Amino acid sequence: MRYIVLILLLTAFAACEDETKTCDQTLLADLGINFKKDSLNGYINKDTIWPKVTLMALGKDTILSSVPRSSVFISLSPLSDTSRFYLKLDSTKTPDTLTFRYTRKPNFVSAGCGFATFFTLDTVISTYHTIDSIHINNKEVNSSNDTHLSLFFIY
Repeated sequence: MRYIVLILLLTAFAACEDETKTCDQTLLADLGINFKKDSLNGYINKDTIWPKVTLMALGKDTILSSVPRSSVFISLSPLSDTSRFYLKLDSTKTPDTLTFRYTRKPNFVSAGCGFATFFTLDTVISTYHTIDSIHINNKEVNSSNDTHLSLFFIY
C-alpha cells in the first residue's frame, strides 16, 4: 500500500512540474529586439554584435551589463501602458533611451496557468545617439519569441 501511495505522489509531482514548465513558457511575452548594421544606404542590412551591451529598465534593475549581444529580449510592464529602457551598446558610445507604448490584453492560458498578458505595440520612441532608425517587425508581443523590433545603426 505504501508503494502505491509513493508512486501516486511521484506521478502527481512530475505532472505538476511539467505543468509549471508549460505555464512558465506560455506566460512569458517578451519583446524581441535585434541589432542591425545599415550599410550601403539601406541596400545591405546585416545583423551585428555589439561588444558591451548594457540594458536597464529606467527606474528598475539592470537587465544586461557589458555583454556582447546581437539581440535582446525584454519584458514589458503588465501594469502600465508604457515601458522605458536605457540602452548602451558600447562603452565608447552615447546611450539611447527607448520608450514603448502599447496596449495590454489578458489572455486565458488554462485553469492551471491562469492568464498571461500579451501586448500590442503602438509606438516606439527613441533618442538617436547611436540608433539610426527603428523598424517594427511584429506589433503583437505574445509567447512566440519573435523578433518584434529591429534597431538599425550606421556605425
